[in-house]
Amino acid sequence: MTRRSPNTATPAAVIASTWRRLDEVPALLAWWTVLGAAVALGGTERVSPALALIVGAIAFIAGMRRTLEAFCHWRERAALAGRPLLFWTTERFLKRVKACPSHHVWFGLGFDWRPEHSQKLYELTKIDPSVLTPPAWSLRLLGRGTGKPADSIGWSALHGMDPHETDLTVAEKTLEGGTLIVGTTQAGKGVLMNLLVTQAIARGDTVIVLDPKNSRRLRDAVEAACRHAGRPAPYTFHPGEQSDGVRLNPLADYTRTSELASRITAVMDEEGPFAAFAWSAVHVIVGLLTVCGRTPTLAAVHAALTLGIDTLLEEALCRRWHPGAVEAARAEAGRRGLKGRAAFDFVLAQWEQTGQTDPAIADGIAVFRHDPEHYAKITASLVPVLTMLTSGALRDTLSGADVGATLRPMISLKTVLTRRQVLYAALDALPDPVVASALGAILLSDLAALAGERYNTRQTGERVCLFVDECSNVMNRPLIELLNKGAESGVRTTCAMQTVSDLAARLGGPDEARMALGNFNNVIALRTKDLVTQRFVTETFGRTAVANVDAALSASRTADDPLAFGVGYAERVTSRREETIPPDVLGKLPNCEFFASLAGGRLVKGRLPILITKEPS
Repeated sequence: MTRRSPNTATPAAVIASTWRRLDEVPALLAWWTVLGAAVALGGTERVSPALALIVGAIAFIAGMRRTLEAFCHWRERAALAGRPLLFWTTERFLKRVKACPSHHVWFGLGFDWRPEHSQKLYELTKIDPSVLTPPAWSLRLLGRGTGKPADSIGWSALHGMDPHETDLTVAEKTLEGGTLIVGTTQAGKGVLMNLLVTQAIARGDTVIVLDPKNSRRLRDAVEAACRHAGRPAPYTFHPGEQSDGVRLNPLADYTRTSELASRITAVMDEEGPFAAFAWSAVHVIVGLLTVCGRTPTLAAVHAALTLGIDTLLEEALCRRWHPGAVEAARAEAGRRGLKGRAAFDFVLAQWEQTGQTDPAIADGIAVFRHDPEHYAKITASLVPVLTMLTSGALRDTLSGADVGATLRPMISLKTVLTRRQVLYAALDALPDPVVASALGAILLSDLAALAGERYNTRQTGERVCLFVDECSNVMNRPLIELLNKGAESGVRTTCAMQTVSDLAARLGGPDEARMALGNFNNVIALRTKDLVTQRFVTETFGRTAVANVDAALSASRTADDPLAFGVGYAERVTSRREETIPPDVLGKLPNCEFFASLAGGRLVKGRLPILITKEPS
């Protein structure tokens, strides 16, 4: 493929050699015939040896030139047959990665997409690519095998816009701005996620994987990467497994009680005054738990919301008041004939008369004196979510004691970060998407708080790589904040999703989805059928000048003389600004092939190997 002319003020700037017939064949056959004739006649008396040598040399040079030109063009057309799927073992993949420049991330095999490739792509849409694709026997002669199978999914010619491919690598710093992977089901999102996770583990980074699908392939890839890197086995978390993995307390680590309130209310879909009331209620409960010396858990917050704050508030009073004061106040209330809420309100009044101050207790008293029916209404949106997260096996998984009947250890995300470990968290969205969404939201809120702590204490040297599959299930404000500001605290985020519409449904509208997507500096697009998603992706690819040939045929004659007529034919090359990649092309990508827009404006076309346990026979 020839490059466009650098003379941008001339028509040649938009014209390059693209698809055509093998026009060199007649010429090369003629030159090789001349060479054969020169060799044959050079040994006879009809032609002098000197003349035969000169003619033969000229014919050889011209024939070789035409043959090389034909071979190069034939090779470009052979690339339209595509390339079959790659299957690599983890060992082979890691060897390939080690051969790349240091501090770089390997994204696949492919080439940088230039304006010439766009020109070839637009012109190829005018005809059936099979007309240009050489027969299978010639592909084997070129060492390309048989190309992509005819029954494979997608348009194999897309990766044939360039016959050459190389390792696609980007500097690690490029990934600090967030990476988005989009693609429909079975297009290769999991394959790319496996490759990126494996590299992060091999680098020794702290790795956290949130997988709503509970993909066996992704989990196996995480475990295999840890083995090959010589790292401890990953922590595995599953909300439904009570005999394996670890338990997680998302409220274990905090610097301010307000963080826990924000963390818990992040699972709510509502915004506005009801969300503010819910935040205030949780903040009061967490404050009282802290006064009582109890570790805040989801179960403790849920109990205080549903059963009332009375017991917790009384326990806090016993901690702050002198011994026996609460019992004495209750006895006095009994002598006055007070019972229930009235009796406890009397106890609170006695506390207030002592002049002692405690912000958590003061807030608790205000909540207790709030109208119970109204209080139940303003916290009603939070109770169902907490009920889901504290029911059945989840109660012990998220709120269990550090030491109990279970043999599963209780950890927190801070444990993972401190020990530079690997965590694979399966959210199990298929049977219970609501719980998976709430669970992912609260874990992301926990990580966002830890990122803020790392930034405030300048502990940003050790990288944390966060991978979120099917991010439309768990996208929330904390995840957006991680994308927006996480790089400053050493957190690099990679998210995968299917469509922009899924994200819009999660966040409440297309504008909110666009706001979230604007935080990704790198966009990798596999096959996607959704038009909205296609347009979003191709917008990031930009536009380029595409040449088009307009043909005009004219005829004229005069009425006076029927034999006087004229005909004309004209061709005109025009240039228009078109999408660098047409949106509909994204719906034709084969499995494990992608277009990517990387930070800094680099556009690439690539393909991915599938990681396997052993080499295929």
